[in-house]
Amino acid sequence: MKVCDVSIDNKVIAKGVKYCDTFSKKLLGLMFTAAPGAGAFLPDVKDIHMNFVRFELKVIWLDSKFRVVHQVRAKRWRLYYGPKDAKHVLELPVYNTATINIGDELRLKSYER
Repeated sequence: MKVCDVSIDNKVIAKGVKYCDTFSKKLLGLMFTAAPGAGAFLPDVKDIHMNFVRFELKVIWLDSKFRVVHQVRAKRWRLYYGPKDAKHVLELPVYNTATINIGDELRLKSYER
């Protein structure tokens, strides 16, 4: 399973985030899971849905340079559209207490688990 660690300014804010690199993984994301785990990263995804997701998420949209362009606390059974400059989506559990601001540049380190 491919996962990634996410950091801001060399400080890891999430470890073992699910890396959704195929169409089916992007489509399913965190649907049907009992808990969000460390979250999910969806490359080349702009819009998301929260259908069949059992929990709220901290959703962060990133541009092509992995800068934060928008974020929201996503609720169940809703659709969310990224801004026009969004390129990727990072979904984190709402209990992740990392401070993430618009303009922050995230770094991802992916690996196989």
